[in-house]
Amino acid sequence: MIRLSHFEAFQAVMRTGSMTAAAGIMHTSQPNISRSISRLEKETGLKLFERVPGKLVPTADARALFEEVQRSFIGLQRLTEAAGRIRRSGSGILRLGAVQTLSLSIVPRAVKRFTDRFPEVKLSIQTAHSSLLSRWVGEHTCDLGIISFPGVEEGIEWELLYAADGVCIMHESHPLAEKDVVTPQDLAGERFITFPRGDPPRVLMDRILLDANVDVAQTIETSYSAITCSLVMQGVGVAVVNPHIVRDYLHGGVVARPFVPAPLHNAIMIFPKGKPRGRPVDSFVEILKEIVAEEKSDIGALFGGHKS
Repeated sequence: MIRLSHFEAFQAVMRTGSMTAAAGIMHTSQPNISRSISRLEKETGLKLFERVPGKLVPTADARALFEEVQRSFIGLQRLTEAAGRIRRSGSGILRLGAVQTLSLSIVPRAVKRFTDRFPEVKLSIQTAHSSLLSRWVGEHTCDLGIISFPGVEEGIEWELLYAADGVCIMHESHPLAEKDVVTPQDLAGERFITFPRGDPPRVLMDRILLDANVDVAQTIETSYSAITCSLVMQGVGVAVVNPHIVRDYLHGGVVARPFVPAPLHNAIMIFPKGKPRGRPVDSFVEILKEIVAEEKSDIGALFGGHKS
């Protein structure tokens, strides 16, 4: 039976030109190399070397076989390297989905750190509403989803990433910027930028305003927090938003103040139920938690609160 060691000995002889030198690089004895070559010739039926005084001369069959062996060993080396990559960071591709609010804030920061640590892993990133992301994860077409509100999808498991109090944002020239804390009563008469009617964040905010008996007559509706922050930057109005979003807009004349009582903004990680997460998912989750922990103190200092 031909063994891999026979081909390793053959490759070493072809590279060095002698059995003695081949034995040296393989850390074995010359008789072992000689026996391997003889066994290979017997099993293949090929005459591989002409034995002339002082040296071995490869035959045409040996040169042809050597080319095939080289290709095979290159393939084996690639398999070894692939195994190493899988051991370090997992295999293939990480399919990630996030709601728009998070895909423009914490997710890019996590992706930067993840690609620095695991450059071999490919990433596919999609953004959608929480309900659609829950469906994708439940169908196993997405490995990890990050949503704002839990859905009713049965095929998912979930874990809370953070829960943070919403903050009120306004342009630095706005009169509300003089306040230490903003309340619902302060929004009366203001142009308020909010989510479309029926969206969960809008439902929460409308309930707070209703309980405070505050009617905000002028509203601008948008589903995208980035648009909300950009409008506030232009002085169009005020808004109550996720504090993780605001951090990226403070350089543009936007200021934030605690809002009491505050709507809660969640980030929830969801996974396909019953499916092993794999190393890429576990590594990305670890990085997300690292970033949340790092930003928690910043948010507390800047905006006055962070639940968990």
